Amino acid sequence: MADDTIGSGTKRSCNVPEKTKLHMAMLALQFGYAGFHVVSRFALNMGISKIVFPVYRNIIALILLVPFAYFLEKKDRPALTGSLLLQFFFLALIGITANQGFYLLGLDHTSPTFASAIQNSVPALTFLMAVALRIEQVRLNRKDGVAKV
Repeated sequence: MADDTIGSGTKRSCNVPEKTKLHMAMLALQFGYAGFHVVSRFALNMGISKIVFPVYRNIIALILLVPFAYFLEKKDRPALTGSLLLQFFFLALIGITANQGFYLLGLDHTSPTFASAIQNSVPALTFLMAVALRIEQVRLNRKDGVAKV
């Protein structure tokens, strides 16, 4: 009990190992993704537009994340210029909104189960693209299969 006293200046947290915390966080994230697939399909079945849904999602994300970005990065971030805002706009339009639009288009023609399963193949497809573009090198004669750079 002496270790938990406030006067010692240290406060003990739960005795869960760091590795277990990371696994629990990863599991929670996967449940979140699976829930998102189901909610997205439900929204599509209700008749929401495949264009309006990503807009709503991005607006909600903006409202939730701006306070964190503003207060936590206030001292470290550069000044917000018009050029930077334009770059953010095109990044969001091409990278995020297009990704979500294509995802919803595909989900409209398949099931949430398929969407969850295909999402897990993204790392493998990324690796194959990196090998095809010669960003990664694979050496099959090595035991670990990885080339040293």
